[in-house]
Amino acid sequence: MNRKTTISGFQFFCMIFLFEVGTSSLYGLASDAKQDAWISLLLGSLFGCILFYVYIKLYELYPQQTFTKVTQEILGEYAGKLVAIVYMVYFIYIAARDLRDFEELLVITIFNASSLILIGILMMFIVMYGAHKGLETFARANEFIFFLISIIILIIVGFESIAKIYQINNLRPVLENGWKPVIKASFPLATTFPFGEVIVFTMIMPHLNKTNKALKVGIPALIFSGMVLIFFTLKNIMILGVSGYERATFPLLTAISYINIANFVQRLDPLIVIIMVIGGFVKIFLFFYCAVTCSAELFKVKKSSDVVYPISLLVVISSLWMAPNVLHHFKEGLEIVPFYMHIPFQMIIPTALLIIALIQKKTKVKNEMEGAKSEP
Repeated sequence: MNRKTTISGFQFFCMIFLFEVGTSSLYGLASDAKQDAWISLLLGSLFGCILFYVYIKLYELYPQQTFTKVTQEILGEYAGKLVAIVYMVYFIYIAARDLRDFEELLVITIFNASSLILIGILMMFIVMYGAHKGLETFARANEFIFFLISIIILIIVGFESIAKIYQINNLRPVLENGWKPVIKASFPLATTFPFGEVIVFTMIMPHLNKTNKALKVGIPALIFSGMVLIFFTLKNIMILGVSGYERATFPLLTAISYINIANFVQRLDPLIVIIMVIGGFVKIFLFFYCAVTCSAELFKVKKSSDVVYPISLLVVISSLWMAPNVLHHFKEGLEIVPFYMHIPFQMIIPTALLIIALIQKKTKVKNEMEGAKSEP
């Protein structure tokens, strides 16, 4: 993990897509907007693209440096390190939240007799193995996973179409309650999750083989991911109806249970399980990898693999202690995390850093011009 690693533009695209779609597609995103949830997601994806543009501009100003190093360049060593440490904790916490999501998901749907801790430990062993193999290996694996997930999605949509379970009337009337519930559902909830979470890629972009790939690939990848999530939302509402979409813990899993073609093609839940496991791994890995990279840079650890074990232990313990039950966990994720964690870490701090960096750059250029004029 210490040597210079590089990833291609396509690998970057695959990572963003799997990161965004892998687990987010399972949930009833923006369900408060009812049949207009897809509009809230559309707005959320647009806001997310603006945030990603801010992250990319920061990267372009400091193309060879990770986000934790950028904070020190802009704010100075001490203030910058303090901000970087806080982000390291943020990455660990979100990795733990994603792990808890994964634990609850499998216990509720498949392994009813299993414990959260057992599932969490098994997943972290896989994540740790991936971390030891490095980012390049993970990026190459994402290329294969991208095609696998794409094929699974096409199979699911194909069977749902053949089964004729789509009811377009479930999407009507559009904007029945006006724009207020749509906007309320889009910000901050649909913006911060999943789109604002691309803040994690500020630690990945320095590994791109070409600097310009961040903008050329990153924004289209986020737009494409948003389109897929909007499509999933539309089809889930068409199948389940508004009330069913709101009630379902995992609408995608519930919707696929409606498939029954001639009493032969049915029970396609294993396809969703594949998406669940792979999507959970990708998301947890990226937050975990970035937390490891942050800690190695901040505490000047020679081998970043040395901090893999303590951070993995922190992630597992945090995932178990953060909430007493699944209802409390989901409530915390909807009512506390977006407002008190995501908004500062995804929006306020990066935007403030970009503004300060641009002012510093402008001041530096101005001073250089004045210095050149004063020379005889």
